[in-house]
Amino acid sequence: MAVAPSLGFAAGTEATIKLTVINSSETDVPTYILGHVLRQAGFEVEFVAADYTAGLTGLQQGDLHTFLCWDTTWDACQEAVATGDVINVGSSGIVVREGWWYPKSLEASCPGLPNYKALLEEACIKALATAETEPKAQFVAAPADWITYADETIDAFGFQIEPLTSGSSGALIATLKGAYDRNQPIMGWGYSPHWFFDKADGDYVAFPAYEPACFTDPAWGPVADKTHDCATPSGFLWKLMNRDISIEAPAAARIFYLFTLDAKTVAEGMERIDVEGVSYDQMADDWVDANEAVWRGWLK
Repeated sequence: MAVAPSLGFAAGTEATIKLTVINSSETDVPTYILGHVLRQAGFEVEFVAADYTAGLTGLQQGDLHTFLCWDTTWDACQEAVATGDVINVGSSGIVVREGWWYPKSLEASCPGLPNYKALLEEACIKALATAETEPKAQFVAAPADWITYADETIDAFGFQIEPLTSGSSGALIATLKGAYDRNQPIMGWGYSPHWFFDKADGDYVAFPAYEPACFTDPAWGPVADKTHDCATPSGFLWKLMNRDISIEAPAAARIFYLFTLDAKTVAEGMERIDVEGVSYDQMADDWVDANEAVWRGWLK
């Protein structure tokens, strides 16, 4: 497996490629696979922990070299690119979906789901209310550093819903999965690829189709502070890279440009990490061993 370094991919640079990890497996699984492929090409690689928003700042400053951007955070990623210090090197090929997830069993208590108007009905609010949120419904929100616009959505549509921020992605999944396993009413931030959301019998709330006036036109409800897609987003993980390192290590930049995975690969890697307890390094090593025909194509 150590053939690639002899081809001289890392020749001419002593740079250590610093890859952003955010302590959340849906993003870190592809990052570790990328890092292990870069090592096959002879590069020194460092996995640097940062929260999501700090990762974008570090990317602009050159403290971090790569970053995977979710579609719901596109505005923040575009701001980073607009500085001139960050370049968008394209889609990772990983199709993603994010939004307000619920188990299908909730439709018995909230008739009309997945249409968002069901969340305006008193019976639905009561079904989702908890001791912490009563008389409002509970929404299990993502960690604070994730950009999901949950508060803006609640304000825009006039929902009687209280978002409770999760301390981590693991806490988010544990809360939703626990209620799902007990067949209790629950709603929260969901996303794919993910071993739980991809397998559980659930759905996403259907908001109105996106229009630029979605959160600014009174027809949609009270004016919110920000505009974003009202519909459940579906897109890709986008690859961002620090401009200076792309010049200093062009061979690494080319590998990152060609690097593509699919959602199934990511979900399988996540399950190995989150459920089986395998380390990120072991997961990535196993993937590299089993997929040489795939990653060798990136070392052109």
